Amino acid sequence: MQTSLIIESNGSGKEKLEELLENGWLVTSVTANHSKSYNDFLIILAKG
Repeated sequence: MQTSLIIESNGSGKEKLEELLENGWLVTSVTANHSKSYNDFLIILAKG
């Protein structure tokens, strides 16, 4: 099973990531999206 989320440059999404990690999900991929105005990260997680 997989899921994904975006961590925004302002820290939005960090709480959801921490919750998933506490529930046994593992990070399998991190992709950075750099632009002039923001830096976001696409996080892919897997469980099971």
